Amino acid sequence: MDRAFPKEAVKEFVLQRLRLTPDALGKCMEDVPKIVRAIGGLQYGGHKLELLSRFQAFKSEWFDYWYENHKLTEGHVLRSALRIVDSDEYVYYFMATRNVARRRKYHNCPNSLKPEHLLALSFLSKNGPFTPSEFRRSFGAEHAQYGSKAVRLLYDLYNYGKAARMGRKRQKPLFQAIEKLPYNLDVSRVSEEEAQEWLFLKSLDIYGPFRPRDVAHWVGWNLRETGQILDALVEADKVVCVSVEGSQEPHYVKTEDLQVLESISHNLPTHSFIRILFNDDALLLGYYLRLRDYFGYDWVYPQFSNGVVWRAAVLYGRELIGDAVVDMYEDSKLFDVRRLVLRREYARSEIVSKIKEEFARQALFQGKTLRMTHASTK
Repeated sequence: MDRAFPKEAVKEFVLQRLRLTPDALGKCMEDVPKIVRAIGGLQYGGHKLELLSRFQAFKSEWFDYWYENHKLTEGHVLRSALRIVDSDEYVYYFMATRNVARRRKYHNCPNSLKPEHLLALSFLSKNGPFTPSEFRRSFGAEHAQYGSKAVRLLYDLYNYGKAARMGRKRQKPLFQAIEKLPYNLDVSRVSEEEAQEWLFLKSLDIYGPFRPRDVAHWVGWNLRETGQILDALVEADKVVCVSVEGSQEPHYVKTEDLQVLESISHNLPTHSFIRILFNDDALLLGYYLRLRDYFGYDWVYPQFSNGVVWRAAVLYGRELIGDAVVDMYEDSKLFDVRRLVLRREYARSEIVSKIKEEFARQALFQGKTLRMTHASTK
């Protein structure tokens, strides 16, 4: 480790790459796919809220335009979660995570296709697209012997790379054969090895100096396979080892980003912006294992079983300074911010006022009225 970087420089790097700093915010509809690519995709469900935090003034229809025109597509990549990524990058995310998909218990990726899969693929290609329930009815009506396993066959084709999602119908995913998609999605053009190296580099492109276990957590790989990919990239001189202030563990960064980190280290800006982050925000997911160590607050993913849908993380400059439980039920007119907790040193009136302004922007985006409780401290 021949280079060392201050922790604040590393934090500034990732906030810039994640488009959270004022100079990096999006300004228009054309910036939507650029930001989606830059931050490694969006987690389905809170995707528009994640974009809202990265725009000066975001409009919901901007995302809809790119999604409906197939510039953005969704699939089970990165820890097998449903992610929305740029369609041009989907094949890399998909192929890089096939080893993860083969290990999962629910809708795992088959090692090969059987004749019944090929029969289902032929039917899908001729008659699709289908939602899973539509495919079960239609395919089962023509091939009764496979009616009970039609949905499983469809998901096998999807996980194997012979079918993909192409939007939604009444909020249900639509599946179509790859060859019939309205955009080019040929997963055979890249090998798993190539895709894995691409995805490792993608993680460093977003987060800068990362430990191997951070990359493993972000993608869903195990440490052994992550180490093997890293060794190949180090040997090719695409990645180098560096040290980060306050950590004894080796970190790795793209060779081409060393100068960027050096520049940030010598010209560290001062920030006082507020961002309200959704549960699956790229910053929270990427740094989940060490949010307190790096950003100063031990934000914990909400337990849906306890009725918490959104535990908003409050970012102030380069620090996480608190969180709040947000109720924003569809049938309610209220955007209810409750249990707002702030780090004691940041519970100042001018900061609380900025937090309220940003929550008000979130409420306006959803067409609701803000109700916010007084902050407590810890």
